Amino acid sequence: MYIVIRAGGVGTRLWPVSRQAKPKQFHALTSRKTLLQEAVDRVADMVPVEHIFVSCNKAAELAVQQQLNINPQQIISEPVSRDTAAAIGLEAVLIAKQDPTAIVASLGSDHVINDTAEFQRVLKLAEITVQQQPKQIVCIGITPKQPDTGYGYIELGKPVAGEVFQVHSFKEKPSLEIATEFLKSGHYLWNANMFVWRVDTLLKLYQQFMPAMYQQLLEIQANPDKLPEIYARLEKVAVDYAIIERAPHILAMPGSFGWNDIGDWARLKDELAPSESDNYVNKPDNHVSIDDKNILIHSETNRVIATLGLKNIIIVDTPDALLVCKKNRSQGVKDLVEILKTRNRLDVL
Repeated sequence: MYIVIRAGGVGTRLWPVSRQAKPKQFHALTSRKTLLQEAVDRVADMVPVEHIFVSCNKAAELAVQQQLNINPQQIISEPVSRDTAAAIGLEAVLIAKQDPTAIVASLGSDHVINDTAEFQRVLKLAEITVQQQPKQIVCIGITPKQPDTGYGYIELGKPVAGEVFQVHSFKEKPSLEIATEFLKSGHYLWNANMFVWRVDTLLKLYQQFMPAMYQQLLEIQANPDKLPEIYARLEKVAVDYAIIERAPHILAMPGSFGWNDIGDWARLKDELAPSESDNYVNKPDNHVSIDDKNILIHSETNRVIATLGLKNIIIVDTPDALLVCKKNRSQGVKDLVEILKTRNRLDVL
């Protein structure tokens, strides 16, 4: 098996820490290691080191090398951002050039997984499933613990064998009412965007559903020097819409391994604090507090931060930007980033 860690996201909901030059996966948010380092550590003993690749944008290449000490040939670099269909297609043709029937696990770099042993067990079972059924794509979803409107969902169909199910459908991010119904039914998983497939199977799907991109990817495979020129012309579309949701053979496996998508400050707070009512402060010696509840303070300065009577608040302090927001509005941080773009404040983006 080959493993690709996708590290090309920008993570605007975790601004002002996550920036274009150094997105969230390159920060140590939940431990002393960065999210990217944790993602690689989780799979390091599953495959030969030369079978681990990192997909990123051009600007992040140096950060990947510094944090992982990885062979540059194992960094799959996007010259420009063209969304996940292009990025995953590029991964597929480059790995297929080495091994035309390679089984690939495509995984994120910005997740927390607390039970590595269970994660590896599920990933290995997904690999075995693809070995036995090479036309299938296997999605590893997350068994939901509560209704959540921030994730897409996988609707499970008939069981195939043991922990493997057919996929009945994919659902967009639902309302709270619908998410509650999903949870009660027991037939839905959070879509964690973790996939296992054979590269030849995946490329046949590109040929079927995105023939123009397929031909461009083959041209890149045959002429790597033309990557910047050709890649910039690829259609900008998510792989979910372009390929995954249209695939005729697709399976799902539930995962219960302490997964959390650190997509915004509220999710980070919930991951780090013992309970929702507890506070989390990354530099407690610099914090003075009276009667606060359910707050997160993440500081990258040495300023003393004093808070009094706050509830459900996020404070993020960096040398050149300060964020203060209600915890339940933290997904809207990306909208603040868009406003800063319109004001041409590239210095803080």
